[in-house]
Amino acid sequence: MGVLSEAPLHGRGRQRLRSLKRLARAGSGTDAAPALKLQSQAIALALLDRSIKFKHRRLALLRLKDAVELGAPVSTEQWTYCKGVLPLEQDGALRADVERAAIGFRSPPVAKAEKL
Repeated sequence: MGVLSEAPLHGRGRQRLRSLKRLARAGSGTDAAPALKLQSQAIALALLDRSIKFKHRRLALLRLKDAVELGAPVSTEQWTYCKGVLPLEQDGALRADVERAAIGFRSPPVAKAEKL
């Protein structure tokens, strides 16, 4: 996949992570090429996995929101982790952003009453 290797992102340097975040954002535009969008989705999911592995609750929520906004296929395990840490988040705006992203996401289905 070019910049994103098959190796996990765990233990990578800060500069590498920053580069991956920039590349992920590049695929968010409406005029981005389909290949770039797919690469951005893969990067967003890999960054989300990394945040979950290191138990970075707030960062995982931010990365979940980013992945959903990119249209990435978020796994059930990723949703489950984020659903568990969402009530612990003190930033009401972030909680609301994540809930809105979850409601707008198609799969797995999240009902408004369930609120992620």
